[in-house]
Amino acid sequence: MTTNSYTGSVSNPNGYKSFWDIYNRLYREMWYHYENTTAYSGTPAARLVFEVTPYIGLAYFDNDMADGKFEDVADPFAIPYDFIGSPTQYPNMYPAPTFNEIGNFVPAKPITLSGLAAPIWDNTVLRVFSTDHCHVIGANTVPTLYNPNLIFFDISSPPAPYQASTSTEQEFLSKYGKVFFYHWVAKDPVTFAPIADGYITAYCDTSDATYWADTTIPASNLPGVGSAKLFSNMRCNDNGSRSYELVLEDGTYPFEDTFTHTIGGQTYTYRVSIETFRGGYGYPYGTPIGSGVGTGGTAMGGTVSTVILELN
Repeated sequence: MTTNSYTGSVSNPNGYKSFWDIYNRLYREMWYHYENTTAYSGTPAARLVFEVTPYIGLAYFDNDMADGKFEDVADPFAIPYDFIGSPTQYPNMYPAPTFNEIGNFVPAKPITLSGLAAPIWDNTVLRVFSTDHCHVIGANTVPTLYNPNLIFFDISSPPAPYQASTSTEQEFLSKYGKVFFYHWVAKDPVTFAPIADGYITAYCDTSDATYWADTTIPASNLPGVGSAKLFSNMRCNDNGSRSYELVLEDGTYPFEDTFTHTIGGQTYTYRVSIETFRGGYGYPYGTPIGSGVGTGGTAMGGTVSTVILELN
């Protein structure tokens, strides 16, 4: 079972340690990691194409969630973002008819991993990161071996009913956004017909009142479920105070899913999962380059959110 590593639950008595802590957001690297290993483990015939669509939203709340503006509680000198004064500049983060400050999301363009063995990067493994807190501005994407095609969370032209994200909204989310959940699709590698699909989000024990409180403002544009409760963090054990992080109520979407697919008379079982890790902690699926195990060379501290399609 894969879960968020810091849930604040009985199984984790050290309590919740938020990666998305507004007080520390400038000092932690926000990396997103994707894998499609269906062609590995000696079963290339089992390969499927893996497509994920990230849904971006405001990662933090402030001390007044009903005044039509967002204030950075960690920086008293920061100029507030005035949603009411310029609502057309925040078409997805301050949408009609609710005009809620929080609980709104916009899908980025899908990210596709073919699962082919070579080259590994961009086919089997991809990391998205940039010089921003949330990677929605392509010009700030970091050109590295791990992301040679400079993939970012492109929200410039999402499908209806979402609206094209303005430069103001993108700048805002680049500072205060995060990926809340994903829509995933597994496709046939020849016909590209969908085999299975669903939604996933990282597990978080929102029932623990020590760490989480219902904002009473629902997330209202959630695909597949309509609306769900949105919780705010009340305590982060890094500093003993609020991290100001927002999360969906536990159970809104699963954190892993399985499905079967028959190829050439052979039935394979697959798993899609998501897990969150803290910066500075090693990514556990990594193996040394040249070891002949897994994808090789993926051990890297600092990975935030990891989404994988694999044989179960």
